[in-house]
Amino acid sequence: MLNARSELAGILHLVGVAPAINTLLRNALEPEVTVEAMSSQERLYHRFQEGHQPADTVLLGMDIEEPVRIAQRIHTYDHHVPILILTAPSRCDQLKRTLMFSPFLGNEVVPWSTAEVDELPSAIRDAVNRRRQRMRYLNTISRAQIRLEKLPLLQPEATYYLDQLLDHAPIGVLTVDLNCAILTINRQAQTILGVSERSALGRPLEEQFPLREQGHLAALLQQGLKGMERQQPEIFEVDTSGGAVRFLEVTPAPLAYRTGQRGAMLILQDVTDRVAAECERQRAEDDLRYHATVLRSFHEISSDRELSLEEKLHRLLKLGCEQFGLPNAVLSRIDGQCFQILDSVSDHPAYVVGTSKDLDQTYCSATVFTNEPVAFEHAGITEWRRHPSYLEHHMEAYIGVRVVVDGGLYGTLCFASPAPRHSSFSSADLEVLKLMSQWVGNELQRERAEAHMRKLSGALEQAADSVMITDRDRRIEYVNPAFERLTGYAKADVIGHKTYFLRSGVHDEVFYQDLWQVVGNGGVYRGVLVNRKKDGSIFHEQKTISPLKDMQGRITHFISTGHDITDRVKTEELDRQHKAELAHVGRLSVLGEMTSGLAHELNQPLCAITTYAQTCLRIIQSGNGKLDDVRYGLEQVVKQAELGGAIFRRLRNFARKGDLRQQRIDLREVILEVASFVRAEVQQNQVQLHLDVPRQLPAVMADPIQIEQVLLNLVRNSMDALSDTDEGRRQITIQAVRHERRSVKVCISDSGCGCPQEVADRLFEPFFTTKATGLGIGLGISQSIIDAHGGRLWLEEGAVQGATFCFVLPGSGESRHEKHPVR
Repeated sequence: MLNARSELAGILHLVGVAPAINTLLRNALEPEVTVEAMSSQERLYHRFQEGHQPADTVLLGMDIEEPVRIAQRIHTYDHHVPILILTAPSRCDQLKRTLMFSPFLGNEVVPWSTAEVDELPSAIRDAVNRRRQRMRYLNTISRAQIRLEKLPLLQPEATYYLDQLLDHAPIGVLTVDLNCAILTINRQAQTILGVSERSALGRPLEEQFPLREQGHLAALLQQGLKGMERQQPEIFEVDTSGGAVRFLEVTPAPLAYRTGQRGAMLILQDVTDRVAAECERQRAEDDLRYHATVLRSFHEISSDRELSLEEKLHRLLKLGCEQFGLPNAVLSRIDGQCFQILDSVSDHPAYVVGTSKDLDQTYCSATVFTNEPVAFEHAGITEWRRHPSYLEHHMEAYIGVRVVVDGGLYGTLCFASPAPRHSSFSSADLEVLKLMSQWVGNELQRERAEAHMRKLSGALEQAADSVMITDRDRRIEYVNPAFERLTGYAKADVIGHKTYFLRSGVHDEVFYQDLWQVVGNGGVYRGVLVNRKKDGSIFHEQKTISPLKDMQGRITHFISTGHDITDRVKTEELDRQHKAELAHVGRLSVLGEMTSGLAHELNQPLCAITTYAQTCLRIIQSGNGKLDDVRYGLEQVVKQAELGGAIFRRLRNFARKGDLRQQRIDLREVILEVASFVRAEVQQNQVQLHLDVPRQLPAVMADPIQIEQVLLNLVRNSMDALSDTDEGRRQITIQAVRHERRSVKVCISDSGCGCPQEVADRLFEPFFTTKATGLGIGLGISQSIIDAHGGRLWLEEGAVQGATFCFVLPGSGESRHEKHPVR
């Protein structure tokens, strides 16, 4: 019979399998394995119930809605049948976990990913061979059982064969009579029960089991022998010699010999590992339910918008008391060695809210030094009994963890009880406490951040300066009320828009490109922008634009602050115009005072022109004059006329009225021009003018006419100061030197009687003068001119003789060759 079964092809039943996979399996397996597609799961059940040739393997396809339930039912008919369940790759791991914890399923139920269909025929072939080998083994045991009835008639060789078969079986097998006395026992059963064959044969089977299990075993055997029906396996506890407990699965089957003798065969399997796995699965399920309960409570607390943070924290403390079974809960704040109770759930007087104590007097002194929770169930039997907190309050059970806010220690969250805890704190308890601590820390950090943001928001809303925040694409995300008042645009009008609507057209595109290049590279722009309001009017704004960066240093936003300086710009423009007018008046006044010297200087070329012209006329009238003499005379007339024209041009330029325009100039040329200008007046007043001006001076950015005005005013003041000095001792020196690398310092010194201190203190006051006919505006105008150029004008102190006025002008940059208006 065994040979006949071996020659038959294996059988594979398909249920809900796609036609493409059906074809693939037929081509790969037949004729070695017969592939039969079942029209429905009910048809599959019917095949098992009718007792037809059993399937060696079953494949459940993707069209089956409840493959686990179908596999369970198949195993109620035959729990040795291998079952493969096709599933999507994404659900394969989940299905494995489901099968692991599903009852009534053995190890022969395997999920198979559709991504590995090419390997499916090989897996089915192995399952079929494994099933057929197992069936051959079971058939061998069954035949051996039948031959036991004929054992007295069999030859000695057959008895030896059966004994060897049972002794080498991987499961424990023994037989008992109606009185439950052991008739036979194989080696594996002896090993499982820890007995020898000699001591076991003829003895009641109950003696091999602990007293607590003997009644259970007797009931199982009596029930099987009474109805002569196969019983379901049951689990029994067996004590080992080492004191450990192992679990045995006992499967009884009735036996009836032809002689009329009745008994039972028992199959024993050590299922300690399987029971341990089941207990672990049950513990995992309990932990999951425990976590689910806590998380559900967390969600209810955190999502309740009607609760304040204080109310949420108090409910969390109550939740912890319920979960850990401890009546006292404390949320503390720790500052150095000070332990202060912020909130508590307790009737104990030591845990009143607001109480402060030394940290070392609490269990939390150990909690703050570790990220993991500190927990113990019975302090009185451990080293904790020596702790000051135990000596004072006698708290037996404790579990606590530190609370971290913004990366630093904030306080602790702890629970305690004066009574010992009957069960140990589980890993789930520790994880739940850490979860609570993290939630508390996050809530406190969020509250702190929100309070900080409220302060910043209030400051921005109340700020007098306009504030605008944009994203990286310069789209506006926020503007404050000051921005609305300044520009006339409402917040709703500008949110989401770029800032182009503020441009007035005064600045060109290159200006904006340079601005955003500075800010986009992480720099800060500070300057004046001319923008346009909603009503079309122009305003000047002192602007600061800065980038905002994230933790990685990447720019995420830009913030712009500014204030309206339109009135200041207008005032500065009026002041500039006023100073220009005043400077012009000053120049005209100087020209008026220089009338005598200028007349003398102009008289010289005019007299020369008259003399040369008369000479030429006489030569022409004589009739015999030489043409070369006339040409020479006329050339001299032209030369003197050009000299007079130069004097008039110099006067006109000096007296012209115009805006201040700076350019890159050589101060040596300006000083020489002034010296030429005053030459006649100096000679007329019998003053010696000395120039100490080197050829290589740094270039400066200045308006040459206004610098001439300053020099001319200072030189004429020196000449006035020399009016009471002897004619032979009247000297004025103009000196120019390099000052601090690129600047130039100019000093005008005289040999007069000097300047008294009371006069020096008031020299630069408007309309202060020591001259009988002076206006008192010359030095004030000169000072304002030098200030406008970024320089400084002063009277040197401690001069040995006379007075020395100095001014400094900053040098021009190497790349500044063109003219720039000063605004």
